[in-house]
Amino acid sequence: MRAQAKNIKGFNILELAVVLVIVGVISAMAYPKFSDWKSKREIRDATLKIKSLMLGINGQVQRGLYVFVQVYVNVTDKDITVISKGMKSDTLASKVNNGDNVWNTDALSRCNITDTDYWDDDGGAEDNSILQVQKLVIDGEKFASNFTGEGAVCFSKDARWFSGAGNFVSGAGGDISVDQTMFLCIKGKETSTCAVDESTGEPTTVIDNVFSIDWTRFGDINVDKWSPLTNEWVLQ
Repeated sequence: MRAQAKNIKGFNILELAVVLVIVGVISAMAYPKFSDWKSKREIRDATLKIKSLMLGINGQVQRGLYVFVQVYVNVTDKDITVISKGMKSDTLASKVNNGDNVWNTDALSRCNITDTDYWDDDGGAEDNSILQVQKLVIDGEKFASNFTGEGAVCFSKDARWFSGAGNFVSGAGGDISVDQTMFLCIKGKETSTCAVDESTGEPTTVIDNVFSIDWTRFGDINVDKWSPLTNEWVLQ
């Protein structure tokens, strides 16, 4: 018996065009939300990575590998670079025991960000293979800090040589203090830095997803996120 032919119809061009238009509209509506979610996740991850880098280099101080360490930050429109550096006991002893060394004559120079041979191990060195120091690069076109340019903070085991340089030093003359906070946020269309009031430590404008990285002179590191609903920092 001859099989009866089946009547099979496919999409015509008009139906296919309608489907493509619907898919395009749904995608266009969903993309901004997905992009926003992705940026929020990335800024949080970047902040936690900086915390991890700072904890890592301070951990090497507690283990005795280094006696003096630095966390260096350089913020540009393209990148936010964070580098850890370490100084070993013999190097520090040679500075401390030399009365003419700038270490003993100018305390503000101790957290050095200018001399390339100042640190024994430098996470930013091109030939660096030392696992104890690190380099972290964050997308500066997406994210911002509360400053641009260079800054550094330095730690030692007993906090004796806690010091800073560049954008992490505030004041002038005999009233010099080392900053203990930096901020990260999603970069706005009209802002290149995170607008935070230095006296209150609170955002001065509505900024999306602002994080603070806080440290003590003893190397304790915390991360907080600003809550616009409660107007306070929330520990992460």
